[in-house]
Amino acid sequence: MDQVKFLEYVYGGFPKLDRLTIINKRFTLSFLMFIGFTIMFSGIMLTHSNRCLRSSHGEVDDPFVHVSSFLIGYIIIQVPAAWISLKFSPLKWFGRSIFAHAILLFAVALTGNLGYGFLVVLKFFEGALAGIVFIVCHAAWKNWTPAAERSTLLTFALAGGYLGDLFGSSMSIFCSSLPFWMVVCCMVGSFGVIWWLVWERTVYETPNKHPTISDEELNRINPIIQEEIRPTEGVSCKQIILSTPFIVLVALNIVRSFNARSLGYRAEDMLIISFIRLTSFPLSGYLADVLVRKTSLTITNVRKLFVIGVTVLEAFYFFMLMNHIHFNKGRFLYLVSFLMHILYHVAYSAVSVNAVDIAPSHAGVTVAITNIISHIIFSLGFKVEIFLQQRDWTGVVDFISMVVHLIVGVLFGIYGTANPITVKG
Repeated sequence: MDQVKFLEYVYGGFPKLDRLTIINKRFTLSFLMFIGFTIMFSGIMLTHSNRCLRSSHGEVDDPFVHVSSFLIGYIIIQVPAAWISLKFSPLKWFGRSIFAHAILLFAVALTGNLGYGFLVVLKFFEGALAGIVFIVCHAAWKNWTPAAERSTLLTFALAGGYLGDLFGSSMSIFCSSLPFWMVVCCMVGSFGVIWWLVWERTVYETPNKHPTISDEELNRINPIIQEEIRPTEGVSCKQIILSTPFIVLVALNIVRSFNARSLGYRAEDMLIISFIRLTSFPLSGYLADVLVRKTSLTITNVRKLFVIGVTVLEAFYFFMLMNHIHFNKGRFLYLVSFLMHILYHVAYSAVSVNAVDIAPSHAGVTVAITNIISHIIFSLGFKVEIFLQQRDWTGVVDFISMVVHLIVGVLFGIYGTANPITVKG
């Protein structure tokens, strides 16, 4: 009988790779997503910072046009990606998008030096693929994780983007010639193809469809998941968008994104900042789930603890900037800035997961809308900062930022929730 079962999992003469997996399947999924994000963002940063590729085109009017093209593609695809996450399998689209990005890396490496305009077009498509991956990643977890484990698995998966940023930026620094850069780009693309082959042989859309999931794991998570998402499947996108928890979440994302303007760092501190991002984001997600399991705090209480706690501390930080502007370049505020990086990603992890909390069956929609707004505010924040510095209005902005943080913190304390939006509200 065991031999019959084994043969049922054979495809093309090879057993499914997940038969070799000794850890639970939901962590396997999170780990593979982590690797996928690492590969994708390594390629993105490698092509963002391609000094040798840009120099092959000679002088260009704006050497960062290709980065803007990437961001345009990333933002434009958000709503279509949300629709894809509702109509099709998010996990299949996650794998296909990483695979398509791997093929795109070969195209950039082999043909990107033919003309700068061609590179700009390729970066647009790269941004679109990255946007799809980000959206469908959030949408995929509705079938695989109960709410009490969501923070750990989702933040760990997304942390691969931070590791990819570090790898890609580091590799671009050492690319001293165009041929060497092309080889590195093709290597990353090759890893992407290999990852996709593993992904296709390992990942299944739901626990019920997974042929090698243990009965213990299936019976532990599947009934809880079905109970959690069943009341949310009949909710309309309009009801979600107009709900108070979502509106408060949008306001919170605006504050988070505008805060990025105050998180600048020295080039020599890049490794430290990268380590802070890579560790604080997933560890805060893990800590959130530990607090839910080990204490009497509800998921909503934990989200509020992280968000409100950090928001109040950030308001105090702006108060210090406003009253001690002459210490801006001093050692004290320089050290405090590292703490602010940690707190920023602690709050960001809670905000990211909260977009799934309130709409697990429509997570692609909530994440897409908040992501569009966040990137627009993020892009405008630096331009506003430069404009205000030229007019010596930074003190006024710090005061406004402090007040807005306190207001948004209070609003989230009153209206914020981790409970899913249902038809009955």
